[in-house]
This record gives sequence, structure tokens and C-alpha cells, in this order.
Amino acid sequence: MAFFLALTNPILEYKHVQKHLKILICLALLCVLSGCENETTGKKLLVNKLTTEHQFNPLGIDVTTPRLSWQLLANYNGAQQSAYQLQVAFDGQFENIYWDSQKTEGHIPYDISPDGLMLKPLTRYYWRVKVWDGDTTSEWSDTKWFETAFFDTSGFNGEWIAKNVERSAQEQPETLVRNVFTLPEKDINQARLYIAGLGLYLAEINGERVSQDELKPAYTPYNKRVYYETYDITSLLKSGQNNAIGVRLGRGNYAGYGDIDIEVAPWLSEPKVKAMLFITFTDGSEAQWQTDESWKTADGPTITNSLKYGERFDARLRQNGWSQADFDDSKWQQASIALPPAGRLVARNYEPIRVVASISPKAVSQTPAGTALYDFRSTQAGWAKVTLKGPAGARIKLVYGEKLNAAGSVFDGTGGPFGGTALQQYEYVLAGDAQGETFVPRYSYNGYRFVEIQKPDNVEVISVEGQIVHNDIAVEGSFESSDPLLNRYHRAMVRSTLNNFHGIPTDTPMYEKRGWAADALLIVDSALRNTHSQNLWEKWMQDHQDNQTSDGGIAVIVPNQNPGGEQPDPFVGKTSDPIWSSSYVQVNFALFWLKGDKRIVQEQYPGMKAWMEKWIATLTETNFIFTGNSWGDHEPAHGAGTDNQIVASAFLIDSARKLALMASLLGYSDDSSRFTRFAENVIASINRHFYSAQNGYYDFPYVSPFPEGPPPGMPVDLMPDWMKMSPEEVDQKQFQTDNVLPLAFGIVPTNKRDALCQALIEDVRNTHDKHITSGATVLKATLPVLTECGAPELAYQAAVNPTYPGWGYWFRTLNGSTAEGGEEIVVDTHWEAWGDHARSHNHAFRGTIDDWLFEYVAGIKPTAYGYASIIVKPTFLSALDFARASLASPFGDVKSYWNRSDNNTVTLEVSVPIGAKAEIWLPVTEKQRITAPADVTLLSQSKGHAIYQVRSGLYQFAVHQ
Repeated sequence: MAFFLALTNPILEYKHVQKHLKILICLALLCVLSGCENETTGKKLLVNKLTTEHQFNPLGIDVTTPRLSWQLLANYNGAQQSAYQLQVAFDGQFENIYWDSQKTEGHIPYDISPDGLMLKPLTRYYWRVKVWDGDTTSEWSDTKWFETAFFDTSGFNGEWIAKNVERSAQEQPETLVRNVFTLPEKDINQARLYIAGLGLYLAEINGERVSQDELKPAYTPYNKRVYYETYDITSLLKSGQNNAIGVRLGRGNYAGYGDIDIEVAPWLSEPKVKAMLFITFTDGSEAQWQTDESWKTADGPTITNSLKYGERFDARLRQNGWSQADFDDSKWQQASIALPPAGRLVARNYEPIRVVASISPKAVSQTPAGTALYDFRSTQAGWAKVTLKGPAGARIKLVYGEKLNAAGSVFDGTGGPFGGTALQQYEYVLAGDAQGETFVPRYSYNGYRFVEIQKPDNVEVISVEGQIVHNDIAVEGSFESSDPLLNRYHRAMVRSTLNNFHGIPTDTPMYEKRGWAADALLIVDSALRNTHSQNLWEKWMQDHQDNQTSDGGIAVIVPNQNPGGEQPDPFVGKTSDPIWSSSYVQVNFALFWLKGDKRIVQEQYPGMKAWMEKWIATLTETNFIFTGNSWGDHEPAHGAGTDNQIVASAFLIDSARKLALMASLLGYSDDSSRFTRFAENVIASINRHFYSAQNGYYDFPYVSPFPEGPPPGMPVDLMPDWMKMSPEEVDQKQFQTDNVLPLAFGIVPTNKRDALCQALIEDVRNTHDKHITSGATVLKATLPVLTECGAPELAYQAAVNPTYPGWGYWFRTLNGSTAEGGEEIVVDTHWEAWGDHARSHNHAFRGTIDDWLFEYVAGIKPTAYGYASIIVKPTFLSALDFARASLASPFGDVKSYWNRSDNNTVTLEVSVPIGAKAEIWLPVTEKQRITAPADVTLLSQSKGHAIYQVRSGLYQFAVHQ
């Protein structure tokens, strides 16, 4: 388990074979045809999945030494890359080779940064690789390519231009900018558009969008860094004719109105754009056009736009053909030269946001107020594509939401933490097109299950199509078992995670839409197992670096408008919470541990060290116990829970250990020792002050419950008696987190561990009737700790318990029941709180049970960074007939599949990728016997496990009664 380092110690610690056989059969056929077989041994080796900077054929990178990666397949066990040869060329036939590594010894197939590869800007390169395993040699891989952008943006010609240079007191409409240019009568070799737009932009060439990317660029601290994109526009241009480029500009987080945290941003300005077209012709000549004062601007039909609050669009103001060359722009005004943003321009290095799927409403009904209600019966992020017909000037209103209010209309967030301002509201004024007209938002997105449409009778709604919108990130991991409930937990975690990928990992797609740091650090392990999101997380770490204060502080929200400074909401910018700000170390460590990402450690180490030094200095003054403010174990089930300062101190222990490990990797041994000593000092202080030798457990302070009773909306009628405690009763209470925390973070001395485990088991089984009561922050560790304490069956019972609170209550009991607004509740995501009073229905941070499914039920954990060595230690739960999981490591897929047959024989099938090795821990009793493959090594058999060492390949074991 990458999150809690104390639990990564191995001592403590799809379709499976048929799919592999299909791959290997194809591999064998390929190799027979292409001659990659070792004629003496019959061994076959194939190279696949080539990526550059973790992307397939990326267009427009600005890294001078890109990371090249590949994976291997073989038809035999024990394969290992011993050497490789990389070739980089200017052509796909490799007739003009630019660089050749020759045969180079090395067993790592990922993140290879070739020495001596001196790339040029604005150039396409082709590359391929072949590998050796001793005497066995692969054929050359398929050819892949990457194309560079600017290494020095001084070559990115063009001015920043805008319609309005000065920010006005009242919000102005979207800005349209356009320019016409004439191409010579020549054949075009290739054409590129390099473009940066703030806050959000959409570009068109000759009336066609240049891409399907949405809501770009991603949110960053704009005073430090601004992203630009590269687009291939070759097919959109017309030789020998006039051509036009048009750009729409919206506000986003750069130029927004009405959002309290945006109003103090140092970058606050009006929308602007910088663009450069670079065209090469087949005769070798070149041409350029770029933004300057010759471009023209006008207001667009989007009257107002806000990421949170929605848009107002007047279709009567559409200027049809505005991005075509023959459009009459004589009434448009000349663009003004704008001040450039303070942030440096960098090429986009993450997957873009796109419409990734379309869905149809499952039900259409009328609300009690007479409006139309479209129910998709699923929770997603995005918008609806709505087609209408009606007279010019008719107005409709669309409201998006995840649930209904008591009146049966869509709940719009009114009365929440936004000062009563309604969220996700759209107004559309019809143009009166007799053929119908379609509205899709351009500058905002929504968390929604429902879309409510308020319209006059003379407007017809022709169609409503839901569109799911988030970073276009592939799903790579999978989990499945014989218990449909566990499968739903997993699918909901993947869905919740993707719904919160919008250029940053957000807390919720409906409410804040912000990078709350603890929300993200809690889900990063699951996200990296399940999705190809490494680049997005790397981008977010750069946001941390850009946002760090001079004293090393990291704010609770990243990106942040004014970290450490004054803000209307005092919580938004604070840097004083060790848990929330530990995202800087925790996420970097997850990238290192789960993806083998050493570059991120090297780049971010100075900032992480500064952050840690801040806390070392702080706690040295307070006897190595944190005494400041923290959200602690956020929202425990009681309302009361373990003292926030103790939880924060534990997170500092974990962060210090992880940073010590990363410091050691980089050769900073003195730093590593210093951070380790700090962790030991905090542990010693906690044990000295709070461990009760008489009771055998920790007597931590507590956070007071609701002194005046539960807040409105809390489901008091559902609360068991143990949740209805008075402050006096709480004072005599021990909380689950009191036991989980010392076990998860390695605080409890080894000789006290068993007693604390028993206290936890007693608490979960009897005191709380098989319920988990930890807050969201420590929830992630509770089931793993129970399992490590020898109570996996109890962990499972708590995981599926159908009564409040818990996942089972959500997915078994609440799902299908009737909500306050009269709708049938659908639970297909993880929520912010356990009851139907939950504000957000799309909050991934309570879905961390997914970690337990992968690491304990299926049993897959790394024991070295990047899964170079792995432990597969499944838990054969009595309630399950099978469980299987797959995840994408840097070496390739790691898979575990166990299955219980009718005669109670349990088989375990494991796939270890080439380049990795694994220990297989089989649960076994003295009366059981094991069938194991011949090509494995038995290391030991004791304490309920038989432990085998395996190299790469496919292996099947069986445990017989």
C-alpha cells in the first residue's frame, strides 16, 4: 500500500490466462513470420506499447530529453531485458537516422532519457527499439513518433491580444478574435497552430474546430505557468486562397467574476490569446502568421460565463461564418495588444479534456413546478447537448444537479458554502431557426444526474443528449469478484475519479471544482492503478511547485489564488495544515512508488525538502507534536473523533519517512537521516504522551461532537446509539482512529502491536457492530489495518454492512430508496458523506476501499519502486468464490486471479511483467497441500503462508484441502 509506508513492508504484509494465451499465440505467429525466434531455444520476444513522455505519438512536446518507454511480451517465463537499441530518425523508414544508441546494456524499459540526443524544436522524430534477453533478440518494434514544440518560447512569435485590456466592473461577453491570411499556390507539407488562450479558448480554421479538446488550457497558477497547445491544421487549410482563423475566449479561472477566491488572484485580467501559425511547403519554403494588432475582435453570443455558475447565451447574437475567410468583419474593432501573463509558457504535457461518451436520459418527467426533468440515472461530469425549436427571443433555462430538492426540482447548491448563489445555471435565448438550434456550453461543466429545463410553451425540446466530459484518460486497471457489491465499489471509484479529472484532480465536479489537496492525496494510489493519469498528476505537482510560499508552505487548495495570503474565505489559502499540504510529498511518492517516476522526484525534491523543513522547525518548538489547526480525520461517522493534531502529526511521520526514502534515492544521505530522525522523534513523543500501558491502547484527545446536536440534514433516525453521544460520553470514548492511526503509521512499538490489534478488532466487531467509523482521512487505512491484524473476514463484513454508516449502506440500502425530492436514489459514485444528506454525490475520497480490493483481496503490492519487485498475497475470503485484478505497472500488466472450485480447491494465477519479479504468498494450513509450477522457488512455509519466488511470466498454483 503506497499511501501508508508502514504497511508496505512485505513481512507485514482479463480475462486472465485465456487473454494471455491469445496474446502469446499472436506473438508466436508474429515471430514466425518476422523471424524473431531464437532458433536454438524457440524463445520469442516482442516489443510493444511505445510511449514518449507517457503519451502515444505526442504532438508538441518541449522536453529536450524526452522519456521513452516500452513494454515486452515473451512466450516463456523468466524473460528479462538485458540490452536494448534505440534509433531516432527524421523519417519513418529510418533511411535518415538521426541518433542510434547502439546495443546498450540495461534491464529497465521505461523512462529512458537517451544521452546525447540533441533534439531540435519544431521537428518530428520517429523512433523504434529492439531488445535482447541474453541470446534472444526481438525484431524492431513498430515505429512511433513525437514532435517537438518550442524549447525556448522566444521563438513563439506573436503578441498577446485582447478586446478589452482593462478589467471592467461588470462582466463582458465572450471575446471573438479573427484574422484572414492568404496562402500561396503551393502544396502544403505540414501546418501547425501554436496557441495559448486565457482563461479558456476554442479555435477554428475556415469554420472547422482545430480539435475536439474542451475547456483548455488547464488551470494553473497563471502568474507562474501558462500552457500552450500544438495542433496539426494541415487538412484545414486551402492553398492559393484566403484562409481564416477564429478564436473564442472565455473566462475560466483566469478572468472570472463572482467567485470569492478568484477575486484576490494576482493574475486577474481580461481574456487574451497568443497564436502562431507555422506552415512548411513541399518545396522547402515556410510561412508564418501570428497574433498582432491587425487581428479583429468582437463580442460573442455568450453573454456571461463561469465555471461554477454557468452561462448565458443569446443565439440572436451569433455571427454565422465568423471564422470563415469571406465573413464581413468591417464592423469589428481592431485587437489591442495586451500585457502578457507573468507565467512562463510551457507546452501541454497532460491528456486534454474531451467529450469521452454520450448518454441518453433514462426518464423524462415533469416537476411539481411544471418544468421538464431529464434523469440520466447516473452521475457524471459534463453537459447536455440540447436541440430546440421556437421563436426568436424565447428564453429557456437549464439547471444541472446531482439530486432533487424537497420541492422536486433540481438542487442547485443554494444555501451551501457559496453564499446562496445557485450553481450550474444556463440561460439560452433562441434565434428562431426554423430547422432547430443546438446549445452546448463552451466555458463550464457540471456534475449532474438531472437536467431541468424551464421553457415557455412555444418552445419545443427536440432532443437532450448527455455528454461526459473529463480529461481523456484511459482506464487501465480492473477488479472483479464473485460479490457484485465489491465490483460496484470499484466501478464507482473509477467513475468518481474520472469525473474529477479536469486539468487538476478536483474534489467535486458540481461544487468547488477545486484541487482540495487531501481529497487528491487520498485517491492518488487508486487513480494510478486504474487510469493512465501519470501526466495529470505530474502536472499537479508542478502546480504545487509554482504555488509554494517562501517558507515552504503549501496551501490546502492547489492551484491557489493567494497561498498563505489574505482571502475572503480564510480556509482557502491557509498553508498551516500538515495533512492537506502533505499532498506535495504523498503524490510525488505515489508517482515514484507506483510508476517508477524518478524524474518527478528529482524535479520536486527541493520544494519537498523546503516543505518538510518548515514542519521540522514548527514541531521542534512544540515537543514534536503538531499543535496548530488541521481538518484532521475529516468528518468521522460520530461527528466526534481522534484529535486533529494527532492525526496531523501522524501524517508528518509518514511524509518524513517517504521523503527520507526519496532523498536516499537521490544520494542525499544527510537529508534522509534528518527526516528519519524527525519521524522517530514524533513517534517517541506520541508514545510518551499518549500510550496507556495500563490499558494497552492510546488515550488520544478527541475532537468534540456537535455540542448543540447534529446539524440539519444529518440522518438522526438512522444513527445507531453509539453515534448519539453527548460530549461527556465522548470524553470517555475511544475511537477507531485511535487504534488505526498507530498501526497504519508504524507508531505503536512492535511488542504492543498485537494488543492494539485486538482493541481495534473488538471495537469494530462489538462496540460498533461491524462498522467503520473513521473519517475520510484515515478511512483509507482501516480495512488494510484490520486485514494486517489478522481479521480479513471482519474487514469484509464491515465493507458490506448494509446499515448506516458505510459503503454497504450506500450501495445496498440507500440505492433504490426514495430521496427527499421523490427521486429513486442511484448510487454509482462515492459520496461526500455516508447518508442521503450528503452534499456532493461525486466525492472520490470515500472510495478508498478500492485500495483494499487491489492490495488485500487480490493481493497485489509493490515492494520496490515501479513494481520492480512485487508481492502477490491474496486473501481467500470465505464469502467470495473468486477475485481478480489487473493493473498497469511501468513494466507491463500485473495480474492476480484466485478461484475457489466446488471441491474447495483454490487456484491462483499470477502474471508478472517482463523486468519484474514477485513473491507469491499462498494462504495455507498444515492440512492443505500445494501444487506449484516447476519453475518457481519455495522460499519458506510458515505462519500460514507458503512463499514462492518467481520471475516474469504466467504461473498457476493450487491449494488443495
